[in-house]
Amino acid sequence: MNGSLLQTLRTRDALRITSMFGGVLVPALRVGVSYAVPILALLATGHLELTPFAALGAFTSLYCRVDPYARRAWLLALVAVGLTASVAAGAATSAAGAGGLTKVVVLAVVATLSKLLADAFRLGPPGGLMFVFAAGAAAYSPQTWSGLLVAVGAAAASALLSYLISMLGGLLHPTGPHRLATARALLAVAEHLEEPGTASRRRAHAAAHHALTALRAKEGRTAIRLRGHLAHALHLLHHPAEGVGELRAAGRGLRRGRVPAPAQDHPLPHPVRADGVRFAELRTSALRMAVASLVTGLLASTFELDHAYWAVVSVSSVLQSHNTATTWQRALQRSAGTAAGSLLALGIFAADPSPAAILVVIIACQVAAELVVMANYGLGLTFATPLALCLASLGSPGAGGHLVAERVGMTLFGALLGVLVCLVLTNRRARTRLREALETTRRATAELRRSPGDNAARADLLRAVFALRDAHQVAAGEPLRPHHDDQELLDCEHDAYRMLAATTAPAR
Repeated sequence: MNGSLLQTLRTRDALRITSMFGGVLVPALRVGVSYAVPILALLATGHLELTPFAALGAFTSLYCRVDPYARRAWLLALVAVGLTASVAAGAATSAAGAGGLTKVVVLAVVATLSKLLADAFRLGPPGGLMFVFAAGAAAYSPQTWSGLLVAVGAAAASALLSYLISMLGGLLHPTGPHRLATARALLAVAEHLEEPGTASRRRAHAAAHHALTALRAKEGRTAIRLRGHLAHALHLLHHPAEGVGELRAAGRGLRRGRVPAPAQDHPLPHPVRADGVRFAELRTSALRMAVASLVTGLLASTFELDHAYWAVVSVSSVLQSHNTATTWQRALQRSAGTAAGSLLALGIFAADPSPAAILVVIIACQVAAELVVMANYGLGLTFATPLALCLASLGSPGAGGHLVAERVGMTLFGALLGVLVCLVLTNRRARTRLREALETTRRATAELRRSPGDNAARADLLRAVFALRDAHQVAAGEPLRPHHDDQELLDCEHDAYRMLAATTAPAR
């Protein structure tokens, strides 16, 4: 148990810088425009008091950064409605003159529901975090019933604008997300072929499956050719041969311009829907979030600080994860990023900027945060922290030093409590789910071995492999995991991939 706990709480993974191919600059610029337009409009019309609410609605642009437009259309609408509802709940709490206990309960409910939403719909970064931030910022800002509708309206209008800007690419570059997904798949396969390993193989299969799913319903010549390149990459993944250099070059050349016809003609398997998140897993993560946000909020409210909700935001942030290990990594990243960002904020406040200058800093910090956050969450927080502090300073002029101290204290407090709650409420179902996934994969492998031409059997095995990968990802980060399962899982996964390589997928 002690050795397992030490392995769970290691720091190495928290310091890792992840390299990303594409999908960084355009989303960051999109976020910048989503922030700049409503903020500058409010500045021009003399309604600076609504700027924080417009910024909360602009959080919509942080989601679905590289999703295909068909998925983005409905999921981003759900995010926009959720953020507006979070602002409304927080603002109503403030307008009612509710005490600290009521505000904490409201934030805990928002945190729990947003975590369920993020997990159930596989929302992706930043998960349910921004819903909690929106509710907290609104709840801890002075509000009246007469100004409630205006504040919520500003958030809703900003959310709608962010939605429209995020969907604009569907008119300008409709195949952009599909090109990026295919390019990433080709590069991931090339990486595995150059340096074969278990981790690289998983990344290659995951990237290929993501591309398959993205291309599933897309029509047109470009989509057909993208499928051809993906089919060739999958063929090389299962049957390694010469041509890795060409595969890498093709991946880097797919994002813009005319997509060339693939040199090889290989059948492409149908995409397989992975199993949904189980209720037991949703229950565990929601329970952690509810307990952690309630305890953190109640303890933080005893200090009677103006921004006690920052502690709840911090605990919600570190719990946007799938196990204890990733919670610990996010806690380290959030703490380090907040400390670095606070130093940057002190420098900004020392210059005594005007409100207009602060607004420019907010926009610049949000763009900078989006440029680096996918590489490392801590780097993103280095710029997100001065952004949050600058927003808070609009309502508390001259309180820069106090805000910085409060932000650092509440962040460390919330991050620590989030880790402690994960250690106490260990996901004991993870071990059982891993064993079940192993048995399911073995049965699916045996079934495909008996019927190699059965497309349904092949799809069942693909689903089983995805479920096995997810189950291991969760169990590997819990301190109670059985270490002896690692080799057993590798052997089972190897047999499954070998059977998938030995079968011929139907052409699309």
